[in-house]
Amino acid sequence: MDKALKEALFQSLSMAAPSGSEGQVTNLFRDFVSPYVDEVTTDANGNCIAHKRGSGSKIMLMAHADEIGLMISYIDDRGFLYFNQIGAIDTNILPGLRVIIQGKNGPVTGIIGKKPIHLQNEKEAGKPLSPEDLWIDIAASDKTDALTKVQVGDVATFEPNTNCITDDRIISKSLDDKIGLITLIGVAKSLKDSKTDKDVYFVASVQEELGARGAQMVSEAILPDIGIAIDVTHATDYPSMSPAADGDIQLGKGPVIPLGPNMTKGINQSLTTIAESQKIPYQVEAIAKPTGTDARMIQVAGHGIKTGLVSIPCRYMHTPGEMVSLTDTDNTIILLTEYLKRDI
Repeated sequence: MDKALKEALFQSLSMAAPSGSEGQVTNLFRDFVSPYVDEVTTDANGNCIAHKRGSGSKIMLMAHADEIGLMISYIDDRGFLYFNQIGAIDTNILPGLRVIIQGKNGPVTGIIGKKPIHLQNEKEAGKPLSPEDLWIDIAASDKTDALTKVQVGDVATFEPNTNCITDDRIISKSLDDKIGLITLIGVAKSLKDSKTDKDVYFVASVQEELGARGAQMVSEAILPDIGIAIDVTHATDYPSMSPAADGDIQLGKGPVIPLGPNMTKGINQSLTTIAESQKIPYQVEAIAKPTGTDARMIQVAGHGIKTGLVSIPCRYMHTPGEMVSLTDTDNTIILLTEYLKRDI
């Protein structure tokens, strides 16, 4: 991955963008993609749309800007914060994690607390956790003190923790789907001086983690001939996973081209043909139902849109330690750039 894209990635991963509060990340997307397109706009709900004008087919590439998070729902008299979850989170991973709350006067650091194992009775020790069993401790002396820093409705995300653990592997919160946004910027950059007649829209969508709401809005506004979502998918190359049940998806083996009713067969075939002709490594995933991505809503927008999905393998999705391969990301950029250069 080149230096500018890596800079954009690291900046985005340091930002908080839970669903409904994506502004920091969409603004960063705007800044980095602007040199490679003709126009960038933001709609009423926060979707950021970068347009590279052309006279040919109207193609929309989309990645979501939002991440999972928490919302403060109650503050007790001792100053402890209770929360609801934004998006799908395994509650059992939360105890002991540090979070950053977007407080009224700026970021506030807290830690998610839980009754220690030493003090639990037998019933408590064997109970699956729910958000009601946890709280956020911001070291407030009481409710009045807490209210000087935060209020009900404030949002929180996992503390930024980005690390390149090898030259190729990166771990961080919110790689789902900031790695997709960086892919969009990379494709736009690759097309800057390339010949293509396509009318291309690069979209940073909002609220994907709440049912791809942003994708529905913007797809119906643009009504492209083809819409392709770029997201992460579950890598299955670690203990406890079963290739027979979960598919065989590996980090470092290339972008994933999913097959199933949510994806138009002709787009899949074109992507596969390009990958093979250009010797781009790729993997295939079978998804027999609507996907949990923006492709779900792109397909059914308006009178229906031809839809594709290209996925980047990710280990430990929806945790503070998601892991992806930068080489997979680079190959996804190459694949989508080549696709946009072809006759469609």
